[in-house]
Amino acid sequence: MDFVTSFLSDYVGVYHYLVMAGCVMGAFYLHDVFNSSSRDKNDSQKFISYGYDAHNGPSVWKNVFQEAKGQRQSPINLITAFSVMRPFERNPLRFSNEFHQFPCEMMVHNNGVNAVLYAKWKSPAQPNITGGPLEDGVYNFLNVRFRWGPIDNEGSEHMVDSQQFSVEMQMAFAKDSDSSNSRDLLDIARAKDLLMLSYFFMVTPTDNPYLEPLIQALKVLKYPMSCANVCPFPLKLLAPAFLKNYFFYEGSLTFPPCTEGVKWIVQPEPLLISSRQVSQFRKLKALNCVPVISNLRPVQMLNGREVLYYG
Repeated sequence: MDFVTSFLSDYVGVYHYLVMAGCVMGAFYLHDVFNSSSRDKNDSQKFISYGYDAHNGPSVWKNVFQEAKGQRQSPINLITAFSVMRPFERNPLRFSNEFHQFPCEMMVHNNGVNAVLYAKWKSPAQPNITGGPLEDGVYNFLNVRFRWGPIDNEGSEHMVDSQQFSVEMQMAFAKDSDSSNSRDLLDIARAKDLLMLSYFFMVTPTDNPYLEPLIQALKVLKYPMSCANVCPFPLKLLAPAFLKNYFFYEGSLTFPPCTEGVKWIVQPEPLLISSRQVSQFRKLKALNCVPVISNLRPVQMLNGREVLYYG
């Protein structure tokens, strides 16, 4: 967190953000997208060009990022009838006790394309997930990203039985034998074995009170590269634990470089959000100071992959 907050302020002008953008995006590029050991020196410029407009959006990513051409890309349309059923009782999914504990610090960051939530706990242990399709692996929490669209019923990247939802929340976890190492990980770039845990939100007339600390923080993230503290709350309020009735498949990151080998657990039962709360995400601005109206990648071909349903 100190890395981010030492360079960013909540209350600086547009000109200052634009001046800082090149340097800061280069740093976040290392943490947020690429493993620097496998990329050439021009990759930071490629990352800066990635966005969701016609000239730098998902339709042209394959021309810039080699891994976006892969056969195991995300997101996908999850079809219940075509999924392979697996009994959850043999090895239920387990959420650690840290999901119930208050972090000592929470922060949300506008990185120019998304709102990313970070948290720190006093204990060396991070919230983690085990069991289910993860076998004997322990996956430690890294951060949370949100996906939204131009209208309230078109915001999720994944679809369930061809249905799209208002917002998709994607929580990143990394497999690490030493959980203390993951405490200082700002992002997913250092993760060798990544898990994405996905929740959907659907619009209702009533605000979701558990989202409100985050929604209030978004109000001061109008310009890119800004940060805001969030009143800490347990992750269980944002991401309720579950044992069964979820999808699992292997895919990729849904944003450049679209690295494959990512495990996805998708909870199809939607949580609630109001139209007012969704609208706060659309007020975040990109590097060109234009609001990020949409930041989702369209569904990709399944290409013969097996989708499991634990029920």
